[in-house]
Parts: sequence; C-alpha cells; structure tokens
Amino acid sequence: MCGICGFTSKIDNQKKYLSNMMKPLESRGPDAEGFFSDDKINLGHKRLSIIDINPRSDQPMFDKETGIILIFNGEIYNYIELKKRIISQFNCKFFTNSDTEVILKYYKYFGTDCFKEFDGMFAIAIWDPNKENLILARDRFGEKPLYYSFFENNGKKQISFSSNLNSLKNSPKFNNSLNKRSLKSFLINNYVNSYETFYEKVNNIEPGSILIFKNNQIEIKKYFNISKYFSSKERYKKFDLEEFNQILIDSIKSRLISDVEVGVFLSGGLDSSLIASVAKNLGKDIKSYTLAFEEKSFDESIKANYVSNYLDISNEKFIIGKNDLNNIDEIVLSFGEPVADTSIIPTYFLSKFASKQVKVCLGGDGGDEMFYGYDTYSASKTYDIFKKFKINFILKNTQILKNFLPTKKTKVNFFYALKKFIKAFENTEKNFFVHEFWRKINDSSTLSKIVNKELYSEISKLDINYYDTNIVDTEIASHRNLCDFKFFLEKDILVKSDRCSMANSLELRSPFLSYELFKYMSDLDPQQKYKAFNKKKILKDTAKRYLPEKIINQKKRGFNAPISHWMNTVFNQKFNDLLNSQSIKQLFNTKEIEKILVENKKNNKDYGNELFNIFCLAIWINNNKLNI
Repeated sequence: MCGICGFTSKIDNQKKYLSNMMKPLESRGPDAEGFFSDDKINLGHKRLSIIDINPRSDQPMFDKETGIILIFNGEIYNYIELKKRIISQFNCKFFTNSDTEVILKYYKYFGTDCFKEFDGMFAIAIWDPNKENLILARDRFGEKPLYYSFFENNGKKQISFSSNLNSLKNSPKFNNSLNKRSLKSFLINNYVNSYETFYEKVNNIEPGSILIFKNNQIEIKKYFNISKYFSSKERYKKFDLEEFNQILIDSIKSRLISDVEVGVFLSGGLDSSLIASVAKNLGKDIKSYTLAFEEKSFDESIKANYVSNYLDISNEKFIIGKNDLNNIDEIVLSFGEPVADTSIIPTYFLSKFASKQVKVCLGGDGGDEMFYGYDTYSASKTYDIFKKFKINFILKNTQILKNFLPTKKTKVNFFYALKKFIKAFENTEKNFFVHEFWRKINDSSTLSKIVNKELYSEISKLDINYYDTNIVDTEIASHRNLCDFKFFLEKDILVKSDRCSMANSLELRSPFLSYELFKYMSDLDPQQKYKAFNKKKILKDTAKRYLPEKIINQKKRGFNAPISHWMNTVFNQKFNDLLNSQSIKQLFNTKEIEKILVENKKNNKDYGNELFNIFCLAIWINNNKLNI
C-alpha cells in the first residue's frame, strides 16, 4: 500500500512541486520513496512495504525494454496466478516477487486491457513514453482513491494527480475555489455524492475506469460497469453452499497474502467474526483488534472477546477516552475534504491502535452491500407495503405523534428510527426515493435554517447528484442494492476505511469485495439473496459451519459512535468556538446551530448526526484558506 502523485510537462521548480506533493503522502507510505522527472512527466511514490519488502520492488518501477514507468497504490490479490500465466504465454523474466512488476508486464503485453484481469484494490499511474500517454486507472469498487485536476503550462492543458487531496493541493496552479455543489451534497448526505470534490474542477476518477491523457486531451474508458450486473437475467444460477463457501475461502486466503503480519478488525459481529474464523481455519496465526467505548450501549468488546476466545486467537482492545478526542481536527483533516460518518472516529483509532503491531488488517467492508445487511432494506420494504395498502394515510395524519416519541442517545435507537420512518411520509417531492431518504442528514427545510440566506439562495438553485432513479426500479431490492454500491459504499464507507487506515500507515483489506465473489452473487436470483426479514441469509447459512448460533443470529448494530453524547460534552466548547469564527459565520446561520446544540442536551432529543455534519465541515473550512 502506498501513495502516488505526479503531473505532466516540464515546469519551473518541478522537483520542488513534486516534493511538496509527496509530503502529505508520508503516512500512506513511510517505508521508502521514489521520484522520476523529465521534460514530459513527473512521478512520485511513497511506499508501505508489504509484498516483496526488498528495495528491488521500490517504485517508480521501469521496464527496461520499453521505458514504461509505473507507480501503484494498492494490492493485486491474484498476482501469483497472473504471473504464472504470463510466464507461460510469453516466457518473460521477472526480477522481483512483487505484484507491481506483474502490473508492469501485463500492461506491456496487453495495454489497457490489462486492468480487467486484476482482482484487487488499486490506483495506478503508467507513463508510456512510446505513446506519450499518461494512464490513470482505479479499481472496480473504488477502494483506492485517485484525484486529478488540470492546469495550463505554455498555453497547453496539463494534468496533475494524487492519492490524496491534501497532496494535490500542492500541485502546480491548483484551483483553491470551493465547489458549492459539493458543499450542498455534503450537507444533505454527509459526503460528496458525486465524482466532484470540495474543490472546483478537481475530480476523483470513477471506479472501474481508465483515464488516458495524451496530446493535452483526456479519454475515459470503462473496463467495469457495475450497473450491468444488476440487470435482470433470463436465467439465474442456483445457490450452492459448497461452491459459495469455497469462493469465500479463496477470497479471504488471497487477502492474507503478505510478507508482513496480518491482523483482523474484530467487532464480534457476523462479518468480522466469519472472516476471522476462516482465516484461522486457513492456518493463519492472526491477531484481532477491537475498539471499545466508555459509553456502555456502544461498547461491543464483550462480543469480540467471546469470538476471540471461541476461535482461540489473540485479541487486543482499545478504549476511546475523552482525551483521545482532542485530536478530532487531525482525523477530519486527514480526509482532504469533509466526511461526517460518525464511524470515522472509531475507525481512525482502531487503525492507529492496530498499526502499532501490524501493517495489514482485514475488515468487513462490502458485507452489508453484498448480502443485503442494512436495516434500510427492511425499512424500504415496509414503506412499500404501507403505500400499497394506503396505510401511509394514517401516518400522514399522525405526524404530530413523532414529536412525543422518546429518543435516547443510545446505539440501537428504535424511536429515532421510527421517527425517521414516519417523516418519510411527509415528503412530497416528485422523484422521492425512500431508500435514499434513510441516508439523508439534512433536508431543504433544515438547510434553509442553518445556512445563511445569501449562500442558501445560491446553493438551493444548484443541481447535485442523487441516486439515479432513471436507471432503477425504486421498489426492487436489487436496484436499491445497486444504489448502495454506487453511492454509500463507494463514497462513504470505502472513503472512511481508506483515509482512516492510511492516515495511520495501515493497509485495510476487504475480502467481501472480491471480484469473483461479486460475480457469483450477481448471478443469483435476487429472491435468493434478499430476505426482507432475514438479512444476510446466505452468509448466515455459510457461517453455521464456523461460528456459534449466538454470533450468527445477533442483531446488527453497526460501528457508529456516541456522537450525541460527545456533542454535549467533549466537543461542545470546541463547536461553540468554531461557530464564533469569521470563516464559519460567512457560511452559516450560527445562531440557529447554537439552538440545535442546546436542544441536543434534552433527554428526548438526538441531533448528533446533524451536528457532526456541521462540526466536520466547520473544522475543515476553518483550517483551509478557500476562495468562496
């Protein structure tokens, strides 16, 4: 795992620019660094050494015959198989044991068709001097980031790129203007729900895509289109437990390949427990790491301890205390732009804790998307039933009830969810998509209150990216599932996992995001995969051979944090100080936000998610000099 950056063309002080771009990548690759500069390309690489840790695998990596240069962030899990195939086909010689050289050779022989052969997480940059092409490619699901922007040099368009927005900010002639579409998207969704960023004209390459920059022009090709895997089929494959179990084993086994120790994030839930159990069965002497909270309703370390004892694996626990939260700025700013999922805090500290002992951990990202694990699927199904039988008529006329429902600031909050469910029937939008509504943090009415009048007048007219209801049937579970893959997983969950782990020099791998596993699941009848009130049935059936019943059938609890409680305590003074800063006052109606802070202190009120959204944005705005 590494960090990559670069830009095209020869410019004044190009080595200084490259050096400055490398500095924010230090945590992504503290073990080694490499540079390459000439009249046409500038490439920088920071390495976290995991596979073939010998310096011979440092980057940039060159092909001596063609002069092709490669820098790469990520892992290719099927590289051993691909290496055998290419040796057999072309009788080529390898000089390292790395997956990096496999990518280099595959591009040499197959060009841009090579990327469809890779099962892995990656952001790749290739300079092909023969064609004078810069090629940027990103993995299928978007596990690794790859940002780019343009600048002009001698009247010609040039391109800069990086694994990190904080790095890209140091590139030539960077545009530091605030993208107000992204600001609006963040306030509604908790993250930027598009391939734009908080900076104007700075984008993230779409997953499964290749960007080719040549002759001052870009061409974008797709080698993977996730939407086609959710199209209706004439015939579906019948689920076979033995076949599925073997694919799952192979996926976990491939993600255990490493020349350094590998650990597991263990919450005690179904996903992480199953990964740990299979890894143990494969003969790996793994370590597991668990995060605990002082707030008891959020603490799941007892479950994790039970699983680790059952599997006879070591388990280390870190308890987040109030003093740990003093560096919240460091966490928020490590993302390069605001992301306000409350689980960024536990993910960051768990990564920091684990990184003291290991360089690689396995996590459960993708499990809820792959196996329909979210409660939102059941909520959407219930909403459909209410509408079909016109039960929503009753709810529409009992909206006042939600004001009297109690709300407790606990992890599993039934009444909070019930209020959200009732509120869904208030909506009168023409293209209302209820599955998207569950994820929303603020609606237009709230925005009109918390954002100052001038800014609200501007952003209210801006079109932003929403779940694309034109390509899906909004009442079919598999199409809702597609939206979760394309939006919530890609732009929230995977962003959180990458930034939090890499900020602590830890590689986090996701066995559930194996391409083979995804293809197998896409060939199944949706009715086999999705059971409205028996979530993750396929995974549960598989887990019966690995885990005890009490772990398999436990209620899903997620990885969120006691943010409402923290807003009333450890974050309260800092939040009020931020609201008094001039940079925040030019964007927000701070008096209204102060009222929400006071309301949140009441026992029957919970505005934790809404406040954390503003809090993260305020920290980021206050620490960045932007052209607004």
